[in-house]
Amino acid sequence: MIKRIICIMLMAATVNAAFSQNDDKANVLAVERNVADAFSKHSIPTLLAIFTDDATIITPSGQLITKQQLQHRAQPINGLTLSDMQVKIKGNIAIVTGMQTETGKDASGGPYSLKSYFTDVLERKNGAWLITASQATPVQ
Repeated sequence: MIKRIICIMLMAATVNAAFSQNDDKANVLAVERNVADAFSKHSIPTLLAIFTDDATIITPSGQLITKQQLQHRAQPINGLTLSDMQVKIKGNIAIVTGMQTETGKDASGGPYSLKSYFTDVLERKNGAWLITASQATPVQ
């Protein structure tokens, strides 16, 4: 009887962990969509709230910037769309890979469009997922 109870408890814990991981993945994907929306709408306060204070960001041009410098990076961007996202959860760390298409105006005021593969690393802090590292590589 005790073996049966232990077996049932282990099965329940496994099912609960699977549901929890699905919730985590959905929450992480929601953060990614919020980033794209914040860039597209030039919502700097929203954008900054999504990144940890010590976040490091490598832009598609290879520039290393901090959270504080992110607001200047966001200004020329008019649209950011994400696709092909994959999420891996490892405890309080999530790794997201995917494709992003950025549109906006270049330094001369002309339109541009840039496709990049991206990797974001998120950390769960006080129950919220925040981006702590981000890197984008342009697609040729």
